[in-house]
Amino acid sequence: MSLPEFHELYPNSPAFRDMQPLRIPAGWLIGWNQLDVGMASDLSGVGGSSVFHATNEGRRFNIDVEFRPEFDPEGSFHLTVLYQPWPRTGRGHRRQDVPFAFGIDAETVHTFETRSYAALIAELEHWIARCSIWQREGR
Repeated sequence: MSLPEFHELYPNSPAFRDMQPLRIPAGWLIGWNQLDVGMASDLSGVGGSSVFHATNEGRRFNIDVEFRPEFDPEGSFHLTVLYQPWPRTGRGHRRQDVPFAFGIDAETVHTFETRSYAALIAELEHWIARCSIWQREGR
């Protein structure tokens, strides 16, 4: 009998099995996702500051979820949505030749704080959906 390959074991691992299912449309880059369905009942082990981070370069949005203070059962989730305005030419047209990066001129368009994991997931999915279609600036 041979040992199973790692890719065969992963779907049954706790890291995968307990991962929070999320509805995320095309266009998002997930930097990290530490959201775990077990957080709904126990916040005592939540740490690492940022527990979810996603960027939609085409729409120029960034969504970050932190847990503060880290590893504090009395802490709360903090969701922040940032928008990075398009760089402009002297005539006001979008510049396409500048690499995308969030800078000092990024705008905070929404913040949300909660201790409720269910409320966090609802808010997170709402803002992922909204930022997938929202166009903040004209051409």
